[in-house]
Amino acid sequence: MKKIFVILLLLPLFSCNDWLNVESEKSVTYLNYFKSESDLESSLIAMFGYEERICAWGMLRTFDRVGLPCDEFGNWEGYRKLDPGNFFGVQYMESWGTHYSAIYLANMLEENRFRFENISEDRAEYWLAQANFVKAYMYFDLARNWGDVPLAPGTESVVEVPKTSVDTILQEAIRCAEKALILPTYDKLMDANGTAVPSKQYASLGTVHTLLANIYAWMGGLYGKEEYWKKAEEHASLVIDNKVGIYDLEKTVAAVVNNTLGPVRNSLETIFSIAINEQDADRYWSTVFECCYPGCYLVAYPYNGKTVQEFEDDRNNAKITIGTVENIYPEEEDVRRKEFWKDLGKVVSHREPVWDVNDEGEWVETKDSVDVLSKYAFINKWNKPINSVNPSVTEAGEAFLLAMDGDRVVWRLADLILLRAECRARLKMPAAVDDLDRIRERAGLEKYSGSKDPEVLRKEIFYERERELFGEGQRYFDIVRNGYYREQYPYKYPNTSQNYRKEGYLLSKQYAELTDDDIKNGALYLPVGRKSLDNNTVVKQNIYWLWHQE
Repeated sequence: MKKIFVILLLLPLFSCNDWLNVESEKSVTYLNYFKSESDLESSLIAMFGYEERICAWGMLRTFDRVGLPCDEFGNWEGYRKLDPGNFFGVQYMESWGTHYSAIYLANMLEENRFRFENISEDRAEYWLAQANFVKAYMYFDLARNWGDVPLAPGTESVVEVPKTSVDTILQEAIRCAEKALILPTYDKLMDANGTAVPSKQYASLGTVHTLLANIYAWMGGLYGKEEYWKKAEEHASLVIDNKVGIYDLEKTVAAVVNNTLGPVRNSLETIFSIAINEQDADRYWSTVFECCYPGCYLVAYPYNGKTVQEFEDDRNNAKITIGTVENIYPEEEDVRRKEFWKDLGKVVSHREPVWDVNDEGEWVETKDSVDVLSKYAFINKWNKPINSVNPSVTEAGEAFLLAMDGDRVVWRLADLILLRAECRARLKMPAAVDDLDRIRERAGLEKYSGSKDPEVLRKEIFYERERELFGEGQRYFDIVRNGYYREQYPYKYPNTSQNYRKEGYLLSKQYAELTDDDIKNGALYLPVGRKSLDNNTVVKQNIYWLWHQE
């Protein structure tokens, strides 16, 4: 992908953080723009920059933190306890400004289509469809994270607008996505120069149907209507059945780690990903580890330069115990135990001396010593480290580990297959088990032999998503979509009838104690960020967080 410095070229054309302070005289600026496909592609690449800031900026988003099933979470523990002190923290409180900047650019292209020159009709439609996918994804992400949000006005409007219902926002996401259904399959995508596009950040027909499947599944969870589950199943089937592009599961879990999530960046399993590379991510002066996936927050041994004992003693680190991992992956033959985790249960923390009584009856240290195994598990799902090459950074001994190599995969085929399985379970379709088994078999497991009761099966699919997509950012939304928030906080596992307390792990019960009114008032959404409230004075805080803000 081209370096995203082109965003700088577009800065005079739009307001970076919101669409409330747009000046109408910028129409004059547009007179010398939109003269070629390259101009349209530059606008799209600027939108890609906003996608990266939202999906892969290197700092976990709030619900990434809430959804990560680890035992210790350091300074971020309050997020999993609905602690207002964390949700309203100045440093981490999320704003939706980036979403609206991307939406603004998409609207800008549509509103100025009459200015396009030297661009054929079909190529104009192509770039507008790309923009509409971005807009659809942004509205979907806004709806999942904040619920009711403003519907962006025209790019030259200076009128402040209030929130719109989440249903309206989701319908707008569907409308925009359907406008993008004219896109070709990913193997036929071309850039402004007529060159084939290798990046799956460019939307294709398969990407759009995957987005629609996710939107309808989310609406099914919100409203409990069978029609939404049917539409989600239909859109997912088009992708899974290779009717809108060729997709396939990697043959092994190891190939998923290396090809799909890792440095190879070339996998038929990838549906939509955010391109991350050394050209776009200039890390020379960086001293901060990029946490592009929630699971990367657990990256430690052997990649972070600390001894295992140093890691264990640091209370600021997120940690997950061996017992927790074994509960998530209860079947020993599950290949993901080996591929997603580094030497599970075999990592040596330190060596301790052996003491014995000498002839005088005194306790003395012998020459022998024994290995002490760590009680923690160490993630290996991302295992190709990128270390600093800047001597001023490495000599100081700080932040030499900068990132784990690979793109940020938003959707992959295994995710979509399990989402379809959930939809089919909701619809009482026997084929739900076939989808579940397809993922289980790749993981080296026998076919599912449990109850076919739709609710029991749906719960098993939820746990299979947790196993397969561990640390990839889906879990919180899976919990909310399925309505499992009261039982998953505190955490429960499929093979135990009581709250999980092994190794001292027990989450706060705030989520478990939420009332129906709390949910209706917005407890499962983010509070509106201070910056968003300041930029739009007619927007109000949602009721739950208004009552709980400090």
